[in-house]
Amino acid sequence: MNENWILETPRLYLRRFEKSDAENLFLLNLDPEVIQFTGDISFENIPDAQRFLANYDHYEKHDFGRWAVIEKSSDEFLGWCGLKYTPDSDEYDIGFRFFKKYWNHGFATEAAKACVNLGFEKYQLQTIVGRARKEKNGAQ
Repeated sequence: MNENWILETPRLYLRRFEKSDAENLFLLNLDPEVIQFTGDISFENIPDAQRFLANYDHYEKHDFGRWAVIEKSSDEFLGWCGLKYTPDSDEYDIGFRFFKKYWNHGFATEAAKACVNLGFEKYQLQTIVGRARKEKNGAQ
């Protein structure tokens, strides 16, 4: 396993975000379908995404966070996946976001399973939650 990789699965590796990920994060959040159930808003521009990355301190605070998901065979940035601690609710959650062209290929499942296993095994978390906002228009 490469020293920069946090996790490795059969098809993917996960690594910490890098400055060079700013454009991909901007483009990922630009798609309203990708963020429709997250409660997040798009970055205004690439410098906005760069500021987010410069201020992202979850790795230092918790030794984990959201990680870039890279396909091994192409070295392509597919999206992100990882764990997050929210002090307000005292909860750890699993989250992910992928470009639509990578949906329905099992990448999110593969990455999320690896992250959840890491949370339970390495970090000894007792509970990891998943969240999604309800769809607008009254869907439950």
